[in-house]
Amino acid sequence: MIATVTLNPAIDKSLLVPRFEVGKTNRGEVRRTDASGKGVNVAMAVKQLGLEVCALGFVAGKNGQFILEALAASGIPADFTNVPGETRVNLKIHDPVYGTETEINEPGFRVFPEHLQQVKQKIKEYGSGCELMIFSGSLPPGAPPETYAELMTIAGAGGAKCMLDTAGPALGCGLKTKPLLVKPNRAEVEELLQAQFGTRRELAEAARKLREMGADEVVISMGADGAVAAAKRDSLAARPPAVAAQSSVGAGDAMVAALAFGEVTHLSFRDSFRLAMAASAAAVTMEGSKAADLAAVQRLLPQIQIEEID
Repeated sequence: MIATVTLNPAIDKSLLVPRFEVGKTNRGEVRRTDASGKGVNVAMAVKQLGLEVCALGFVAGKNGQFILEALAASGIPADFTNVPGETRVNLKIHDPVYGTETEINEPGFRVFPEHLQQVKQKIKEYGSGCELMIFSGSLPPGAPPETYAELMTIAGAGGAKCMLDTAGPALGCGLKTKPLLVKPNRAEVEELLQAQFGTRRELAEAARKLREMGADEVVISMGADGAVAAAKRDSLAARPPAVAAQSSVGAGDAMVAALAFGEVTHLSFRDSFRLAMAASAAAVTMEGSKAADLAAVQRLLPQIQIEEID
C-alpha cells in the first residue's frame, strides 16, 4: 500500500483569461475546479497508474469536504484530520494568447499542536501497513519546519519508506531523516543551497549534494527542460517529448507518483526515472490537475531521452 500525506490541501480553480494584464481589469472564465494539494494530486496519479493508495492529512470546511468527496469518487480511501477554518483556494490563471500560466496560492488554514499530534498518531497507525509514504507540499501556518522530518521518522519506525516533495526549511529538515527520495524543482534546490544552477551538469552536482545531505535518491524537475536525477550508481538527465501542453499543474506530482510506482513494482532507478518523465509529460496534456492514465504514460515512454552525466 502507498499512502500520501497532504498537510496543506487546496481547491485549484483554473481560469482562462486571454491577454491577462497585471494591475488592470481582466475578464475570463472558470474552466475547472479540482481537489488538489500536491499529496492529493499524487494520490490521484498513483490511482491512475493502477496502484492502491490511501490519502492522509488535514482538511477544513466545505472545501475540505469537496476534496474528500473527490477522493471518494476516485476510489481512494481517505483518513484526514479535520481542523477549524477553511481549506485554501489556489487560482491558476491561463492566458492562451500570451501562453502564460500565473498561480496565486493562499497560505492555508492554521494548525495547532493538538492537530499535529493527531496526524502523528495516524502516521504511526498507517506506517506499519504501508510500503511507502509520500509527504508532499507546503506546510500550513502553525506547523514548524521540522514537521515532515518528525512524521517521516514515525513512518520509518513503522517500516515505511518515505518520499518527500517540499521546499525551504521543511526540505532541509526532512533530508536529515534520510528519505528514500526527494523531488524538488530547480528553484527549490537553488533556494535550499543558496546557489544558481544553469546547466544540467551543475544541477546533477546539486543532486549529488542533496544525496550527501541525506536522500538516497534525488530527482530535480525543470519543467519543459526535463529533469536530472542522482542515485547511488546513476547520474542522469532526461528530456521530455514535445507534447501539446494544456496545463503544468500537477506535472511534478505525476512524476512523484511514477517514481513511487517504480519503487513498489521494483523497477530500476533508470526505468523509474524514465517512467516519471513520461508521466509528467502526459500530465501537461491534461487540463487542470487531472492525471493521465498508465496507457497514456506508456505511449510516451519510447520518446523519453535519458543520458548519463559524468
